Amino acid sequence: MNAPTPLAALLARLDLTQSALYRGAGLSRTVASRIVCHDDWPRRTERRDRQAVAGWLQVQGATEADVAFLKRVGPDRANDPTPVSPTEVDVNNEGTEMLLDPQTLSQRARERYGLRRNPFEPDLEGPDDVFLTVNLRERLLDMESAVLNRRFVAIYGESGSGKTTLRLLLQSRIADQAIVVRPLTTIGMADNDRKGQTLRIDDIYHAIVDSIDPTEPIKRKREARARQIGALVAEVGKPVCIVIEEAHRMPLVTLQSLKGLRENDNGFGPSLGVLLIGHQELDTLLSKPQVREVGQRALRCEMPPLGRAELRDYMAHRFARAGADLAKVFEPAAIDALAARLMREQVKRVGGVEKKVQSNQAYPLHVGNTAVAVMNFAASLGAPTICAQTVAEWNPAGRKGGG
Repeated sequence: MNAPTPLAALLARLDLTQSALYRGAGLSRTVASRIVCHDDWPRRTERRDRQAVAGWLQVQGATEADVAFLKRVGPDRANDPTPVSPTEVDVNNEGTEMLLDPQTLSQRARERYGLRRNPFEPDLEGPDDVFLTVNLRERLLDMESAVLNRRFVAIYGESGSGKTTLRLLLQSRIADQAIVVRPLTTIGMADNDRKGQTLRIDDIYHAIVDSIDPTEPIKRKREARARQIGALVAEVGKPVCIVIEEAHRMPLVTLQSLKGLRENDNGFGPSLGVLLIGHQELDTLLSKPQVREVGQRALRCEMPPLGRAELRDYMAHRFARAGADLAKVFEPAAIDALAARLMREQVKRVGGVEKKVQSNQAYPLHVGNTAVAVMNFAASLGAPTICAQTVAEWNPAGRKGGG
């Protein structure tokens, strides 16, 4: 087995993880994996990345001597090609079976457990239906900061992690405090014209003008249009923020244009806020060299899964909102068993070596779909309450046992 790299050895000695490194030093997951496992630094940004890693490690307790190896680097190689060979590849993902299609609570389950409706109905009735963990409250504050303080924020996470729910809650909280611009072109958006409709900077220009003053005719020439938008934003008297969902599908050229649009003649401060919302690929997109200036300015925030205690509280909250009591349906051990079913083992190949890692799939949508499927299964057995054994026997393919 190859000896660990100096960085990997230092992380182990300080009891720090690769995940903490990429978050703390502002790196992408891929870059963090390459430098920790293979001492393979991005050629274009090596000096800056080494300085960022060294600075973060010293904050975590490393000494000057500990990080001296990180400062041994030649001049920046800005014109060198970026390595393209990946060092981390998914070999197997057993968690895919857990990403169930939307589940309908059966009539038998409703009658068996005294439920008037599905506690995990995805369409929420109002802000009180939203369950906020400490981490989700922080993500909501990040979103508010993008809108009210004109910051550049990128929120990314797995499908079903609650991104759209937070955006809807944000809308209800800010009310008339700001103008939110949501280009309709993002519906069915693709990252290039061969796959579908792309989001162009002109689409964003039109959306801004329509949101501030629908009666204002938009200028035809690009330079005149930019001045027009700058004047409208300056005169409106409240913050203006562009909110783009499915942002992981944005074309690079549109993403690059956002920087100039934000800095449209507003002195030292940005003229517009930008809130990008998308899947995990959004983080990867913002790490590409072509949009480096944009990625460096964006605050990137990931939507985390629910922890064990949060999972129990989330389920109790959804049952209460449906006029029901979680404890009368799920035994405490059954909730722990459900959490265990949502922890999936993945095998990843890192530098030619296969490693097993645990992946928590306890995102709100996945939790709800899994809980409903288990309730349907338990009701088909005639179980008065759901125990840990029932959760263990439930099979995603619909067969009893072998879960």
